[in-house]
This record gives sequence, structure tokens and C-alpha cells, in this order.
Amino acid sequence: MSPEVLSHAMKKYVDMLKHQVSIAEAFFFGRLGQGMEGLLTLPEDIRLRIDQLIWEVSGGEPLDATDKDSQAIIAAAIMHSVEERMGMHDEE
Repeated sequence: MSPEVLSHAMKKYVDMLKHQVSIAEAFFFGRLGQGMEGLLTLPEDIRLRIDQLIWEVSGGEPLDATDKDSQAIIAAAIMHSVEERMGMHDEE
């Protein structure tokens, strides 16, 4: 793989991580519409992992996304997913 191709791939990867962080930020600051739209733009495997993390924290109970505490849980799950993708946690 050429250095140019590798550089482009790395930039694209970092941009996707930044995008995911901005989605978490939207939830954290109560911008529910922006957060929900952002979640829909993520690849399916990442959305499924975020759903799994939320399910684990909530004990399988559904969350009310309009509730501030629920938004904090969603934001934390998104950031945990970012950290996993960066290799900061062992994926379960």
C-alpha cells in the first residue's frame, strides 16, 4: 500500500471517529434530533454495538431519549464505542 493511500485511509478513519464524537456531543448537550440523525449515518456494526452498550447499562429496559439521564447514557455508550475502536478497551 502506498503512503498516499495509507494516509488517506487514516484521515478517513480519524474523520469517522470525529463524526462519532460529534454525535455523542449532540446527545450530551440535548440536541436530540441531531444526535438521532447522526446515529443513522453510522455503519450498522457500530450502531449495533452502541445499542448493545445501552442495553447493558439499562438492564434491558428501554430508554426515553428525551430524558436527560438517558441522553447521557447514550452519549457515554457512543464514546465507549469510540474508545473501543481506538483500542482503549477490549471488545466484548
